[in-house]
Amino acid sequence: MITPKHVLFIYSASPTAHLRFFEGLRMALGFSVSHRPVTLLLLGEGVRVLLPLNPRLLGLPGEIAEVIPLLRELGVRVCAESEALDAFFLDRPFPDYVVPVSAAEVPGLLSEAEIVLPFLRRPE
Repeated sequence: MITPKHVLFIYSASPTAHLRFFEGLRMALGFSVSHRPVTLLLLGEGVRVLLPLNPRLLGLPGEIAEVIPLLRELGVRVCAESEALDAFFLDRPFPDYVVPVSAAEVPGLLSEAEIVLPFLRRPE
């Protein structure tokens, strides 16, 4: 029997910049069924996926708004960079299921994962 491995998905691009972000979330959804634990790490503009948005107005699939809550229901841990939360949420509270992590804590998340799947912003 194969032992499931801890999988870490990293997202640093804006969720509205490219369909790749949504496809990465769908991958995380699939992994959450067969692997435990699964962690999402939202860095930089990636935290914007936690903000209310109307994906259809942006030309994105409507399901993108439902994926994060569904992942949460499946037991996926959602971590977000503290500095990015401060920058994008300003005076709004971020969702209570989000675990804020400092830049100093990111290497620890990387070292505890056995599989790391990055969906990073492309350099311009």
